[in-house]
Amino acid sequence: MALSPISKSSVPSTSLHRTQAPELASPMQRPSPVAADSLKGGALQGLLQQDGFDAVGGAAKGGMEKLGQMLALQVLGELSKILGGEGLGGAQGPQGASGNTGVVGPNGSQMGLGADSFDGGGVPDLGAEGADFGGEQPAALPQPQQEAVAGDAAPAPVQTPAPAPAAQKEPAVAGPQGASQSQGASKGKNTMTLVNDGTTPMKVNFTPNAGDKAVDSVTLKPGETQTVQFPDGWSGNFRSDAGDGKNATLGEVKFDGGHGNTYYDVSYIEGHNASMTMQPESGGRLSGTMKNLLDSAPDSVKAKGTDGQAYGIKKSTTSNVQDSEVVDFFRKHVGADQGYVIPTDDASTLGSNDSNLVVHMKNLA
Repeated sequence: MALSPISKSSVPSTSLHRTQAPELASPMQRPSPVAADSLKGGALQGLLQQDGFDAVGGAAKGGMEKLGQMLALQVLGELSKILGGEGLGGAQGPQGASGNTGVVGPNGSQMGLGADSFDGGGVPDLGAEGADFGGEQPAALPQPQQEAVAGDAAPAPVQTPAPAPAAQKEPAVAGPQGASQSQGASKGKNTMTLVNDGTTPMKVNFTPNAGDKAVDSVTLKPGETQTVQFPDGWSGNFRSDAGDGKNATLGEVKFDGGHGNTYYDVSYIEGHNASMTMQPESGGRLSGTMKNLLDSAPDSVKAKGTDGQAYGIKKSTTSNVQDSEVVDFFRKHVGADQGYVIPTDDASTLGSNDSNLVVHMKNLA
């Protein structure tokens, strides 16, 4: 049984052509408006015809116009999102949500979403100086600008506050510990600060060793302090001129000695006419004693002037001959390393890397 050929529909077939959106020359260029008629006459009409509907018109025309408007709004919304993502950094998006993409931190780093460095909206504290440490409070970041139209002016740059100036440290005050200073003047190396602890004036004479320079004498009033500076490498002794000059307590010193140290001692070998102690300004071992040994000395060891008045203690050694009575007396009052009683008391030579000495003196009579 032969079948008759199926007749084609009387409705003219129109090929389906979709209208492509015009390409944008640049992200900032505004798209040309999409015409609703173009959508209805093109892709939409083809879709309707393909589904078996009649051409747009009549009672269905109102519904088609609404569909076209909805499609146009969707296209415009997508374009707005694209333009908003490329042209804005940190501006409010089309949904009204504020994003912080594109916000540049104080060190030039990009702060993405969820970054917790800006929890308070301020610039991170530079230099680890916050409010708890006396530093300045960080300035708040400017709020992102509201974007009404995509592609307008870029957001204002983030202002970073200038770091607070570093606190200036107080200059350290250098000075000897527990040492008397003449008129508060700072001293260099190789100095001796002389203090008269007695109630009468005192003249101190210096005797250099062979080859060393002479040093002028110093006269001290009761309670007075004077500082004397010595040449590099100076060595010698000094004494009070109390009495007849035959018996005297000696202070001995050698500056810039072995290993650059200063060596010092108090010697009773030549007698005793003044109480004396020597010690580095920075502290250290003390040589000598400030006791008035004349008060407890027997008459046989006392040194007397032409007037018969005792002013001190006799020499312990004369021309390498020791006076045993004098030696025994000094041994009772001067320690083994506290001063020379006989020439072999080398344990009494003390050393220090401090070249500034303090000497206290007081005449016995």
